Amino acid sequence: MSEAEAPILVEDRGEVRTITLNRPRKRNAQSPPLLRELERVLLETRDRREIRVVVLAGGGPTFSAGHDLNAAVEDAGYASNLKTVEGRMWQEAEVFVRPVTLLRELPMPTVARVQGHCVAAALMLVSAVDLVVASSDAQFASRVTRDQGADDVEVPTFAWDIGVRQAKQLLWLSEGIGAEQALQLGLVNWVVEPDDLDAKVAEVCAGLREVPREALALSKLSFDFIERRRGRDDAASYHFLTHQLSHNTEESKALLAARVAELEAKLAARG
Repeated sequence: MSEAEAPILVEDRGEVRTITLNRPRKRNAQSPPLLRELERVLLETRDRREIRVVVLAGGGPTFSAGHDLNAAVEDAGYASNLKTVEGRMWQEAEVFVRPVTLLRELPMPTVARVQGHCVAAALMLVSAVDLVVASSDAQFASRVTRDQGADDVEVPTFAWDIGVRQAKQLLWLSEGIGAEQALQLGLVNWVVEPDDLDAKVAEVCAGLREVPREALALSKLSFDFIERRRGRDDAASYHFLTHQLSHNTEESKALLAARVAELEAKLAARG
């Protein structure tokens, strides 16, 4: 597989590793192969002590459009698992949740470089990193509850990051927010113009590299403990089950069937 075709790109510059979602023509939609490769890269990164900072980026004009819905018709194994409650549950735990957990648990600080659309499952990745640099053109949204009849995505990010009342407004009414509002709500740390995005990310990484390695690692463990004590993991476990239940309501199943039929018709039209 050529670099252009690889779903994930990895670039090491000194002590900084950049992991890039590399499906720009698909708006970096997270297909099962992309997520499995992301999991592999994160596992390899976890044990590399020479890496001081990890940057998560999206190639092209969009950070990520969320999960690749086309997998329901283009990936036979994935589609088969959607047909049973247990098949879907284990598949989503493995393919969708595990990479997010690995990203959150990396021992070194992580920075998201966000531009363009950051939609639905992309918010799980942004929530899992330590710091977020957003371009002024960034847009954040999740329409999963409205369009798919599901209890949002697999890991509850909005409520944890911006508060329950704001999360209800954005998720239930499918409202999007821009970069400046995301900054005000605490979803991102910095907003810069698109031409300044890479420079700001580099500046943040340089600042992190000036902090003693072990102090950062221990501080990150402490922050993680605080979040666990606040109930983050319990909330995520409960939410994952309500998310699975929501997939099996008659409304959600009807929406899935309609979406699959639409995608199959589009594939047939392409010949």
